[in-house]
Amino acid sequence: MIAREFHAPARIRNPRTARYATQRRIGATRRSRYETLLRVTFGVAAVLVVMLGYVLLTSNITALSYAVQRAHAQRTELELQDARLDDQIASLTSDDRLATVAARLGMVQPEEFLRISLEAPRPSGIHPLAFLPLR
Repeated sequence: MIAREFHAPARIRNPRTARYATQRRIGATRRSRYETLLRVTFGVAAVLVVMLGYVLLTSNITALSYAVQRAHAQRTELELQDARLDDQIASLTSDDRLATVAARLGMVQPEEFLRISLEAPRPSGIHPLAFLPLR
């Protein structure tokens, strides 16, 4: 058997630097394990956010189009009702109808008209604002 010489390991010059390097390697290894998983997760989340935004916008546009359709239908109904009421007003205020109602009530056309003229009122000696004298 051949005897080997035993050499003591060389002393590390700066143990803090070596410790820091070891911690960096450990941290890099941990991060590399989850890096792909995090990238995939963020990618899927971004796609889901875009799709959710698209669905929300589409549903909002659909709701607005239904509201516009309802407003058009309501406007058409109100225009028809307005036309019916205008026809009803025209029929109720027609001269023939008014003459028929007046005859039924016993009203007749006047044979003479009276005209009454009134003098303009004279101003009194009191001013509307009592403390001011009238000139």
